[in-house]
Amino acid sequence: MYISQVNTLLWVFCIGVLCFFQTSARMEAAYGLAITLTMLMTTILLFVYIKNIRKHMVIATLFLLCFIVIEGGFFISSFTKFSRGGYIALLLATCILMVMWIWHTGTKIEQQQIVRLPLQKYLPLFRKLQHDESIPFIADNLVFMTKDQSDTLLERDILYSIFDRGVKKAKAYWFLSVQVSDEPYTLQYRVHRIKDTQLFRVHFILGFKVNQSVNVYLRQIVQEMIQSNELKPQEVPYSIYDNQHIGTFRFCMIHKHLGAGSSISSWGRIAITLKYMIRHFAGFYPQWYGLENSSLIIEHVPLFIKQKPTNIIQRID
Repeated sequence: MYISQVNTLLWVFCIGVLCFFQTSARMEAAYGLAITLTMLMTTILLFVYIKNIRKHMVIATLFLLCFIVIEGGFFISSFTKFSRGGYIALLLATCILMVMWIWHTGTKIEQQQIVRLPLQKYLPLFRKLQHDESIPFIADNLVFMTKDQSDTLLERDILYSIFDRGVKKAKAYWFLSVQVSDEPYTLQYRVHRIKDTQLFRVHFILGFKVNQSVNVYLRQIVQEMIQSNELKPQEVPYSIYDNQHIGTFRFCMIHKHLGAGSSISSWGRIAITLKYMIRHFAGFYPQWYGLENSSLIIEHVPLFIKQKPTNIIQRID
């Protein structure tokens, strides 16, 4: 799988290591220690797999004892090369481990604050908005990206964006989620219409080698639903294309940030701050989903983590 930022980072590290060691003879110590560490990690991971997945505790234990003795001997002998360049391998491994820990911890904190609300409860509010002629339409199709796979629940941040951060009225609302499959070229979707409303849950199932161009796929879905009479044709009074029956699209991207008054541990604050820095380096959300040229609404909302108690300000004459 090709990720340009990761490929660039690997190139920078490779050039840096080559410039540091300069010759293959000086690189031998770091290479040897890296190989033995890889062997040890592979053995431990295979032990965990046999024990937890295959449920063979005895076989897993015998396997671990057998290989850990052999590879442990290699590791002890290679560890003497630590001061001769082996520390570089450990340093790089520690950096990668820290990135993984930061991402895992930051994601765990985000998952803890996600609140999902029953969509059924807010259908009267959507119907009221649809018939409110005092509020203009901002688009024919308003699209939100969500990580939730449920057809009946929706993240509070999305509902808050529609009704509380400037009312967003549209002819159809689309809530999209993307699931990356283990197959490289899977290109599937399923769509669920919420009762008799113009609210749709779309679940993309995309292979890990498929570009996540959700705007292109969504237009195809809308066109197919119009042709099958699942969706009414959308009037397009002005267009340079003939027989255009698909209206306008606007994509709303919700970005979260950690508020200064959030009650969170120091390690948790560091982890989630560093995660957002890594995510910024990895690329902007619209680039991930191929929305660079789409009509976007970018909104920033705080993580709904328990807030520290605030002091009451007093009025004086």
